[in-house]
Amino acid sequence: MILRLLLAAIYLFAGASKIFHVLLFKATIMAYYSMPEWLAFLIALVFPWIEILAGLSLVLQWKTKYSSAFLFLLSLFFFVQMILNYSNILPYGCGCFGFGGPEKITLYHVFRDLSIAVLAGFVFYREWKK
Repeated sequence: MILRLLLAAIYLFAGASKIFHVLLFKATIMAYYSMPEWLAFLIALVFPWIEILAGLSLVLQWKTKYSSAFLFLLSLFFFVQMILNYSNILPYGCGCFGFGGPEKITLYHVFRDLSIAVLAGFVFYREWKK
C-alpha cells in the first residue's frame, strides 16, 4: 500500500507541476519531438490531467489494475526518453516535475526514471496479482 501511495504521489506531483504551465509544457514537448504545434498543445493540455487522474485512482483504490498498468507503461516511456536524450541539453529541463532553464540530461535523470519505472512495475505486478 505504501508503494502504491508513493507512486501516486509522484504522478500527482508531476501532473500538478505541469497543469498551470501549458505553454511551457508544450515547448518542452516540442524540444523532445518534432510535431505540429497544435498537437503538442493538445498533449500539454490533456496529459497532466491524465497523470493526476491515474494517481488519484491509486489513492482512491479505484480501477488500480488499469491505472497501475498505465503508469508502468508511462514510466517505461519516460525512462526510454531519458536514455534517448542522455547528455542533451533541453531548453526548459526535462519537464518531469516542473520547468526551469536549460538542463542537461544526466545519469541522475536516467536512474531517477529507472527507479520510478521499477516502482511502477512493482505496483503493477502487485495490483494484477490480486
